[in-house]
Amino acid sequence: MKGSEGMQVYKNSEELIDQIKESYHKFIDEFEGISDDVADERIDQVDKTPREMLSYQVGWINMILSWEKAEAGGAKITTPTPGYKWDQMRELYHDFNIKYGSDGIENEKEELSSVVDELITWIGNMSHDELFKPGERKWATTKAMWPVAKWIRINAVSPFNNYSRQVRKWKNFNLRDKKAVNS
Repeated sequence: MKGSEGMQVYKNSEELIDQIKESYHKFIDEFEGISDDVADERIDQVDKTPREMLSYQVGWINMILSWEKAEAGGAKITTPTPGYKWDQMRELYHDFNIKYGSDGIENEKEELSSVVDELITWIGNMSHDELFKPGERKWATTKAMWPVAKWIRINAVSPFNNYSRQVRKWKNFNLRDKKAVNS
């Protein structure tokens, strides 16, 4: 169901969890056949490499979970993260690539699986109000007043859906070009 802004609205946490699982599996399944020796190849038709897309997802989900852990521990939260402002996303994404993309694509896929499981567990333990009511978390209280579910949608579900198409496009162009050269 779509809300007034065209944004997906979920009836409950189970719907959100189902959407995360579905979009995550579509995304991660696209990595079949992508190895470390090609994961960083850039093509004109796609703005990020497969490894960059994977690092982006690991980074954002980890960041959301870290905000929640910090707030639960009573710590002051700096969003998006200490040392970065919202207009420095390019630099933050570069750091995601260094932090998460340097141990090999298989390890990064395992890390993503782990943080998605942690995200799902966290969502499953939240009340309806905590998940869907604006202002329930300090870290989610901005001028926009988004509920936590919208932060999750924008930083996990939507990128999984978008990046699954981008990885597929990358594979089609990249592998097609390699096949043509080897023919």
